[in-house]
Amino acid sequence: MIQFQAAKRPIPPHSCKSSLVDRLADTMREMAFAGENVTPETLESRGYPRDVVRRLGERAAALARRRSVRRVA
Repeated sequence: MIQFQAAKRPIPPHSCKSSLVDRLADTMREMAFAGENVTPETLESRGYPRDVVRRLGERAAALARRRSVRRVA
């Protein structure tokens, strides 16, 4: 007997924008935990263009803050 299964829905890949925000947030966290100031100039020295920092900086900073919060049960 032949049995049919429903095809699994494919998970869409992350967009370039979300992966860039993730990388920027990770860099911000690394810099903050290392005691460095996180400014557009220091992020530019890490290889991020000033335009990208201007457009995505607030979103990345919010993501970095959320990831840095430690939850203790």
